[in-house]
Amino acid sequence: MARDMRGSGPAELAVRVAEAAAGRDDPDEVAATLVDADAETWIALDRAFRTGRAPDDDGPAVVETGPRDRLRWLVAACSPDGRRRESAVARWALVVDGLLFPVLLLRTADWVPQVRERAREFTAATAGAVDGPGLLRAADVALAIGSWARGGHALEVVTAALRSAPEEVLARARAHRDAGLRRMAYDLWLERGGAPWREVMHAALREPDPVCRLRCAEWLAAQAVRDERLDVLNRLLDEGTAKVRIEALTALVRLGRPEAGADHLADRSALMRATAQWAVRRTGRTPAVLYRRALRADPVAGRARDLVAGLGECGAVPDIDVLTPFLGHTSPRVRAAAVRAIRRLGGSPARVAGMFADPAPVVVRAVRAALRTEPDAVPAARLRELLAAGSPRHVRQAAYELLCASGTWTRVQVDLELLAARDADLFARARADLVAWSHGDAATVYRPPAPEVLRRLGSLLDAAGPALGSEETRRLRWHLGTDVVSS
Repeated sequence: MARDMRGSGPAELAVRVAEAAAGRDDPDEVAATLVDADAETWIALDRAFRTGRAPDDDGPAVVETGPRDRLRWLVAACSPDGRRRESAVARWALVVDGLLFPVLLLRTADWVPQVRERAREFTAATAGAVDGPGLLRAADVALAIGSWARGGHALEVVTAALRSAPEEVLARARAHRDAGLRRMAYDLWLERGGAPWREVMHAALREPDPVCRLRCAEWLAAQAVRDERLDVLNRLLDEGTAKVRIEALTALVRLGRPEAGADHLADRSALMRATAQWAVRRTGRTPAVLYRRALRADPVAGRARDLVAGLGECGAVPDIDVLTPFLGHTSPRVRAAAVRAIRRLGGSPARVAGMFADPAPVVVRAVRAALRTEPDAVPAARLRELLAAGSPRHVRQAAYELLCASGTWTRVQVDLELLAARDADLFARARADLVAWSHGDAATVYRPPAPEVLRRLGSLLDAAGPALGSEETRRLRWHLGTDVVSS
């Protein structure tokens, strides 16, 4: 019964190849497993042969193309013995074999100069004759080894072969599972010229790989500017991803249509909003004025979050008063955007500190980020109230972070309190933070805590000791200077 080798590792596959080459396994079945092998498999298979015990076989004495002969050649071409590799390359390179062409490419990066030069001598001559599937297998390998010290030749040869390959081969390459090969194929396709606009548009809007998608959009934008195809740019602007939309709007500005930017000031992408703001300025208008007008006209619209964010990006200090009402918006994402916008415009930490207990985690995260450099914006007593077990988990976590940022000994005390209480939410985090402090930051603390603080820490360390473990407890006692406190 035939065995399915698709899940086999390189070592097992190498054993099967060697067995089939020696006549002890079905060569057709084993060769079939190599048809779908990717670059990683070919490289690992080569390594498995060169680092293992090599069969005493130099391959067929004459060039034969039977299934077993092909596998004998593969084994010889991957032999640990450089002379055998060179001999195998010299014989087999006379035959165009798309299935095993990846091995010939690997030999072009061989560390032995004689093997390497002999393989390079034949690859350029045979690459153009390899069939489509074989060329794609080879391209996958060439891209994988292209960054090796001696791998550049393989990439050059395969790129040249793909450049002159039939369109159907490039089409298959553009759908290949490897992103690097897809990108190469798209570049060569667009470089050729004559690519149908409809197909390029489909790729710019639907291609899964973002790099390929953007390259197609760039090509379309350049062609559209040359031919003044506003319809093409408008479709990219309406249906494309953020980077595609940016490319389209930039092209419209180049065509003298900067007014298109006004409709995209509330784009969900910050980069696109910045591009739209630039386009609006090219018309002589001020983006902040348009943001204010839109927010005052319909503050509960679905675009409120992005309008708030946009005004925060290009507004001025007086706009803080325009944004403040949105701290009470019904949408958590709008409230979070208002927090970020107000702080970006220089608003007082006190203006957003009251949002620290917001029921929405996204808002509290925004407040925590806004107060990262202002640990005293929320009074310590209030933070301890929020850290209490009855508060929502996301509020407790944020209060914990801000308390820890307010001072070294506060950080240690809070960690010890949470450990001593076996806190359900923050126990693991407090323990990890305390261990990290004792192994790192503690060495940079040169002033001991005040005596009353030291006594409190010593008592807490007694209570938290079982949770910390004896070794970490001793380390902390040494750092704190509380060795005299009984445990």
